[in-house]
Amino acid sequence: MLWPGRAIGSEGLKPVQALAPYQQESGLVTEKELAQSKAWFEALLNPRPGWLDEWAGTGLPFSFNLDGKAISSLIENWQFSSESKSDGLEKELSWTEPDSGLQLIWQVRRFSDWPAIEWMLTFKNTGSKDTGIISEVQSLNLLLNRSRNESYTVRAAYGGRSFSDDMIPLAWQLPSPNHGMTEIELGDDFPSSNNKLPFFNIECPDARGVMAAVGWSGRWRARVQVEKTDLKLQAGLARTHFLLHPGETVRSPRMLLMLWQGEPMHAHNMWRQLLWHHYVPALPAGMQHPLVTVNVCFTYHGGGGFLHQATAETILPLVEPFAALGAELMIVDAGWYEGAPWAEWIGNWRYSKEKYPHGMLPIAQALRDKGMGFGIWFAPENVSSHAPVLAEHPEFVRPGDSGSLKLELPEVRAWFLDQVNYLIDHEGMTCYRQDGLGGFGQPAEDRIGVAESEHIAGLYHMWDQLIREHPQLVREGCCGGGRRIDLETLSRFHWHQKSDSWYDSETDQCSLYGANLFLPGGVINIPTERTDDYGAWSSFAGQFCLGWHPLDTNFPAKEAHRQVERYKRIRPMLSGDFYPLTPCSLADEWFGYQFHRPDLDRGFALVFRRNVQRGILPSGPVFKLVLRGLNPGRSYHLRFEHVAKDQTATGRALADGIDLRISRCPGAELVYIDPEASRH
Repeated sequence: MLWPGRAIGSEGLKPVQALAPYQQESGLVTEKELAQSKAWFEALLNPRPGWLDEWAGTGLPFSFNLDGKAISSLIENWQFSSESKSDGLEKELSWTEPDSGLQLIWQVRRFSDWPAIEWMLTFKNTGSKDTGIISEVQSLNLLLNRSRNESYTVRAAYGGRSFSDDMIPLAWQLPSPNHGMTEIELGDDFPSSNNKLPFFNIECPDARGVMAAVGWSGRWRARVQVEKTDLKLQAGLARTHFLLHPGETVRSPRMLLMLWQGEPMHAHNMWRQLLWHHYVPALPAGMQHPLVTVNVCFTYHGGGGFLHQATAETILPLVEPFAALGAELMIVDAGWYEGAPWAEWIGNWRYSKEKYPHGMLPIAQALRDKGMGFGIWFAPENVSSHAPVLAEHPEFVRPGDSGSLKLELPEVRAWFLDQVNYLIDHEGMTCYRQDGLGGFGQPAEDRIGVAESEHIAGLYHMWDQLIREHPQLVREGCCGGGRRIDLETLSRFHWHQKSDSWYDSETDQCSLYGANLFLPGGVINIPTERTDDYGAWSSFAGQFCLGWHPLDTNFPAKEAHRQVERYKRIRPMLSGDFYPLTPCSLADEWFGYQFHRPDLDRGFALVFRRNVQRGILPSGPVFKLVLRGLNPGRSYHLRFEHVAKDQTATGRALADGIDLRISRCPGAELVYIDPEASRH
């Protein structure tokens, strides 16, 4: 799959000539931004050192060394070819070194509806002998220039490391006014989002900037350096120093860049729309995104650990009550296969006949009768100590490594997919849940980067084949939590687990705040065990996963059902624009955000009043709710879940702010925002 995700023609709103004042932070695209990205695309295809609008560099946007020499000093003497596709939106450029046969392939495309460009590098040995040493590969090597002597701002977010700061946003100024810092590094951890999310925004002091993403599900590294007026942005594999044997091919991380002008939140909202329309896979027809799900590991008060205990006998009684609550999908997590404890039998993808004497089909049929899907957990890269594959196919497992399947081999991928296909075709599975991660062994000094690239590329091939053969299959991503969320996984999975840290409302609120700055709403899954407003609504800005216990005699079924109905009402708004209403802090008393669909002119706001931390004085029960992105000349109807009386006000009045009272602490308010003419 060259270009993952949705088709190029999956367009959003048409571009506007200019943004109205109330649209300055919206995700609407301007014609000027599109024209600039087109001009930059054309300049990159005919690279010459220089500047676009005295701002974005126009030289080759990537770099590497061959036997210690920079490619920029060598490439003009290589054989060059170019092929154009899709009305000029896609290009494939290749350069071949005449003596060795080393071929560099640069596949690049421009989006017609967003000011964005994506590319990928591939190295191929077409000759009959080993290539020279390829090193310091930077899939992105971009220069930016500023016109004012002010700091650049780099915005990013933590990854899903299972810490209290999961996905909380970060910002640096370069050069730092206080410390003179001129350089930062992002990433350099395994896998892709274990340290930071591989999405970031470079804000220039000229009311413009670049959003960027690194599409790699292994170890990547980005470096931002400022010298005088220039900023250099480099990104790629963390380490590369390798040669290629005849016939070998190695691909680089996929890079996505979007040029923007105006307000930083305008950039973030355009970016979210770009990812939503072109990368996040569409769910099967008739299903809304995101879904209301249940992972069985959270049931029976398991807190994520109800694994070995999950059997047909314990799962089937859950179907009726969760269906009545409005759940749409149920997933069986680790431990459904033969062998215990579950962690020592990973790599055995045959269901336990003791736990499921009639197979998985009775569960799938019971769920299907209630209109629900059926998912199963997998960790395809891992092989634990008792997995039968160690005896049946020892050649499939990486020697000297702690249980890693060789997914770079086609026969290994076929072996794994045969078992997945059986569960889909014969046992009623409709959702594939991916977890785990693989290792690559210790590479030789002249092969650093090759093993990782081959394994990750094999993983992509496996996912793509699964999608081709089962396009209706729902796919959930997990990697020890949220440690593998990147452009490539975003384009293949419908949503992703935040982390293996859950059931903390304030942390969940902050995580969804940070995630929604860089990712479309609803692609982050955070399970909740609470049915009260404050607890349940803390997960509403993501995909709603029910960690409830409906078989308890005192389970508040009516309250739980109301929460699901509320979520289903607001979830179509999650794909719209995102507006923070407060700073992002775990300690502040007030916390909130707003979602707005400009195509519908409809949205909602969530505001939380928290228990204040020791040493912080409470501010009282009234919050100034300032709504954003609303037409000042239009009237809007506001309905509150806890305020008995609705309000009608103009967008201008709502931008000035209204008083919102939350007496309980902790407490929350959900505000539905509809244009007055469309009330129903």
